[in-house]
Amino acid sequence: MMRLPDLTKNLKENNRKAFIPFFTAFYPSEESFAELLYAAQSSGADILEIGIPFSDPIADGKFIQHSSQWVLERGFKISKFISFLKEIKMDLKIPVVIMSYLNPIYKFGFDRFASFMLENEISGIIFPDLPVEERKILGSSFKSRGISVIGMIAPSTKKERMKLIAENSEGFIYLVSVYGVTGVRDKINESIKSTASLFKNISDKPLYAGFGISNPEQASELAKDVDGIIVGSAIIKILMGREKSFPVDEVRDFLKKMRGVL
Repeated sequence: MMRLPDLTKNLKENNRKAFIPFFTAFYPSEESFAELLYAAQSSGADILEIGIPFSDPIADGKFIQHSSQWVLERGFKISKFISFLKEIKMDLKIPVVIMSYLNPIYKFGFDRFASFMLENEISGIIFPDLPVEERKILGSSFKSRGISVIGMIAPSTKKERMKLIAENSEGFIYLVSVYGVTGVRDKINESIKSTASLFKNISDKPLYAGFGISNPEQASELAKDVDGIIVGSAIIKILMGREKSFPVDEVRDFLKKMRGVL
């Protein structure tokens, strides 16, 4: 398995800004989801982030909520996702990280899910609703298997808490670039620059920004202050309302433009 700390450290040392597109598992369909992952890989993504649909999200805005609800209404099961990903993972040559709320993985079983991740060389996992102080609930399920548990900070995070999060995170730090939930924004919060600067005085771990990054211009500007860019809602927005016609070429073009400015 490609260890996430090794990959992200290498990207940073080579001054390559990481590009991480986000996709909701099985949205808009199983086959289309796989096609999106392949399109992202061929468009120059460094890491793929896959969201596990959940009925009660605290961090997702209307676009990702829509994609999760779409999938849940069609009978999404983690066990089916696992079987499907095993089939397509051999064609994915770049690292994959999972974004999930705690409840679905807790119910499925931390050890059981971590074993699936190890067997399929999935490099990391993000729990947006798991405070750093409560990480003990995970036990050694992920760490013992070399799977990175990725921490998150925000513009409101204080210096001492940033330090605690950095010390207890692997791979990279996810910087939430807005106050609020995911979504498409007209502009990036100016406080993100000072947040990134403060973090870099605390830790040398790669800092990747997500939430609200909507277009190549925003990505290019924000990339001056961080080590990587995560984009999700802007991708889902392209697909919304056209799930059955599935504009994969339009998504691919968008991904190439985002990669190009980085």
